[in-house]
Amino acid sequence: MRKSANSALPDDQPHAEGVPPNGSGTKRMSSDGTATPRQRDVLAAYVTAGGSVPGAAELVGIRPSTAKRHLADLRAKSGLSTEQLIYVGRAAGWLVVPSLEPS
Repeated sequence: MRKSANSALPDDQPHAEGVPPNGSGTKRMSSDGTATPRQRDVLAAYVTAGGSVPGAAELVGIRPSTAKRHLADLRAKSGLSTEQLIYVGRAAGWLVVPSLEPS
């Protein structure tokens, strides 16, 4: 894949709808300081993938570097490790991992 000079994304990868290609629309935290839905999705995919960032990225359909950024933003925002986020999220009910849910 060829990258354009003005963009970090390959030329053939579309930008998210409504987000300018220069990244000025990046949102790393929800307005109330909690995890964004995408961050929760990446954390759940990380658990499902057995703690693999590349596996989580593949499940969610993003690049591994983006998955890493989502997890890093969650850790920075909460002050918790990834393992602690998993425990807290499961206990509080905001982290739902279908493979761990009772049948």
